[in-house]
Amino acid sequence: MTKYSTKLKIEITNKILSNKASVNGLSKKYNINRSVIRRWTVLAREQGLMALKVKHKKHNYNIEFKLNVVKYYLTHDLGMNQVASKFNVNPSQVLVWTNTFNKLGAIGLIPRKKGRPMKKTNYKKQDSVNKNTKLPLSEKEKYEEKIAQLEQKVYDLELSNYCLKGLRAVMKDYQTK
Repeated sequence: MTKYSTKLKIEITNKILSNKASVNGLSKKYNINRSVIRRWTVLAREQGLMALKVKHKKHNYNIEFKLNVVKYYLTHDLGMNQVASKFNVNPSQVLVWTNTFNKLGAIGLIPRKKGRPMKKTNYKKQDSVNKNTKLPLSEKEKYEEKIAQLEQKVYDLELSNYCLKGLRAVMKDYQTK
């Protein structure tokens, strides 16, 4: 069962969007964390009130979608909540995908079967073989991983260049005084 119903989310978000109540007031009234209410409000602004609907279905995201979310997060100067609301996923999921991408690359984002493994004989031998072998990346995945890494590098360089220009201006002002 979900913690907050769709009806409650829409009611609270409508009050905020129509400026009838504040986030702090509604937070105290319903005993809900302010950040949760803000997340609902941003999601409703970005994608409409239907995005607040409680989902009872497990989503299996493909690797292209995950790569798009990670690339968007790494290349744009937005927080996880804003990226999550844009793609209608949980902010913690954006963090998990980003960390996985940074550690393992695009291959880490490939969906894997979850749950308890089937009973097998010689399970330990097979498990040690599976841990040592990596799945080969297709050409498309290799290029997507390389593009994402290069986009992140360009963004980092642009940011450092901007900071250095600002530092140069401050030093110039300091020297003229």
